[in-house]
This record gives sequence, structure tokens and C-alpha cells, in this order.
Amino acid sequence: MLQKSGLASVKPQAFGWALLLLWLVASSVLLFRFGQSDYGEFDPKLQLQQHPTKLSDFIELSAARPGETILLHVLDPACRCAALAEDHIAQLQPSLQNLPKLRQLALTPLLLQQAGIAVPATPMIVVLRDQQLIYSGPYASGPACSIGDSLLDQVLQQKLQTPASWLNSETAACRCLTR
Repeated sequence: MLQKSGLASVKPQAFGWALLLLWLVASSVLLFRFGQSDYGEFDPKLQLQQHPTKLSDFIELSAARPGETILLHVLDPACRCAALAEDHIAQLQPSLQNLPKLRQLALTPLLLQQAGIAVPATPMIVVLRDQQLIYSGPYASGPACSIGDSLLDQVLQQKLQTPASWLNSETAACRCLTR
């Protein structure tokens, strides 16, 4: 009888460990998939490539004047990445205060789409300087939209020079693709 009760107590214990292991694996897979659902290539269909042809629309929407730098923040509150972008914007504010003639505007994806401007994903930022398109794309590379992975500071401080507009389609970032 002692041997039977020893075997009987081993089976429930092994079953409990197997169940715990199964729960741990399933939870890990689900968390990984959920965490990665908003991370990927910012503009897989290369819609940003049309932005230079829409420069007059950007200027009209922003009322940009010669000599100004305009930041058009395109945020969708329904996108979980918007909160990360807002933190990024807040962290950038001290360095932005040093830029002369800087204006920042918040626009919805719908407003841009109604003007015929493609919004492949949000959060997106468009930088106009002296009525020229300088940058269009994500705030940062990486899954957290962190200031450490910022693309904007280099662009705004003119530390990064490109021969034409930087249409940043291929960067992997936290983003919500639009339809």
C-alpha cells in the first residue's frame, strides 16, 4: 500500500509541472507576438515616396512661411505607439527650444489623407524647413521610439545632411500601419 500511495502522489505533481510549463510557454509566445505586432518596417509599400510631390499641400496645411522650420506630428491616439512618441516629443523639447522660427503642429492621419497625402503608418513626423521637405517618417528606430534611437535630433540640428528629402520608409520602428 505504501508503494501505491507514493506513485499516486507523483502523477499529480508531474501533471502540475507540465501544466505550469505549458502555461509559461504559451504566455511567452503570446506576449512576444503581442509586443511585436506594432513593430516593423515603417512604410512597406513605399508610400512616403509621393511626399515630395505633395509639398504644396504640406505648405498649405501648415501655413509654412519662408525661414521657418515646421514639425508636423501625425499621431493616432488609438495606436499604442502614440504614447511612446509623445514621450519622445516631450524629451526633445529642450533641444527644440534652441531652434529659431520653429512651429509644431499636431495633425490627424485623416486630415492628411483627406488632403491626398499618404500616411503609411503612425506615429509619423514630417519636417519642413524653409518651405522644403526635409524628413518624413518615424520618430525613431527600434521598438520603443526612444530618444536614444532618435532620428529627429540629427535632422533638426542639421548634423545629418542628405542631398534631398529623407523619406524614411525602411526603418523598423514602433508603428501602426494605416489602411
